[in-house]
Amino acid sequence: MGPLTESMTRLCGEIVALRGARLTFVRDLGQDIAAVQTSFRRAHTEMARRTKAERQGFVKALGHEVAALRAGFRRAHKDMARKTTSERRAAVNQLKKIVRSMRQEFAVDLAGAHRVWFGPTPAEQRAKMEAERRAKAEAEQRAKEEAERQRREAEAKSKAEAAAAKAKPEPERVPGKKKS
Repeated sequence: MGPLTESMTRLCGEIVALRGARLTFVRDLGQDIAAVQTSFRRAHTEMARRTKAERQGFVKALGHEVAALRAGFRRAHKDMARKTTSERRAAVNQLKKIVRSMRQEFAVDLAGAHRVWFGPTPAEQRAKMEAERRAKAEAEQRAKEEAERQRREAEAKSKAEAAAAKAKPEPERVPGKKKS
């Protein structure tokens, strides 16, 4: 055998050995990958089972916390509403009083402006005339009563003077003498 044949034989042997090694490597690599994948699937399944339980526990706890917060908010809102109801009522009543007085002032002002612009209403004119008539009648009545009182006083005074004059003796008169 020549060096070329030996080299070719050796090369052929190495190629066959390398092919076998490569096939073994690929087969072992496939088995290793399958084992890793199986291990990943088991770990993933276990992690999914465990995290599912944790998530469910977290969601349940979160639900309880949210329910407790909402209950606290409702209680606080009821307390606040109860406390502020009277304050709101007082404020509304105060506003009503203010608005009522403002409306009354405005109505009086508007009526005054209307009266100035258009003059008094017929009802106001009748009321004014009636008041003037009553005042005049009362004044006349008082004047009559005063005149009657003065007449009675004068009459009483003249009667008193007449009675006093009658009661006074007259001086004796001497005939032929003049009174001085």
